[in-house]
Amino acid sequence: MVTQSATQRLYLNPYKNILRSKIVKGFADFSKGNYQTLLKLYDNNVHQQFEGNHALAGERFNKAKVELWFQRFIRLLPSKFYIKDMIIQGGPWNTVVIMEFQDEVSPQGITPYVNNGIMKAIVKWGKATHVHIYVDTSKVENALKELAENGVSEASEKAIE
Repeated sequence: MVTQSATQRLYLNPYKNILRSKIVKGFADFSKGNYQTLLKLYDNNVHQQFEGNHALAGERFNKAKVELWFQRFIRLLPSKFYIKDMIIQGGPWNTVVIMEFQDEVSPQGITPYVNNGIMKAIVKWGKATHVHIYVDTSKVENALKELAENGVSEASEKAIE
């Protein structure tokens, strides 16, 4: 779901409107367990970061590793994303996207929770070359710890890097 402020901001530049709609569609699909739409927006040599010290944390430096990360994320922390706001600045050769979001996380067998976050992406010619995701890592760590205590070994595995 996308809130009104994120959907009503129209840019004079059609590239920004197209990019925004692709990101919105990507997160809508990700909320349904399909990461492929988002993955198509990533450059082959993307640098993706997720803060913390847990199975989803760390840095990945290519699209193949990001795909493994998306798969793990969906398995461990299935989420419904709500885009609260999105700002897109710059030209197609160097675009900065800042997105504020909320995700309702519903891990299997443990208490659901809500997390708020910010994603910063550098996009060049329609492909993300750098993505940094900031969330309340204590909520992620607590959920993964609870999953591990309930027998989900992947929740305590080493980060995909």
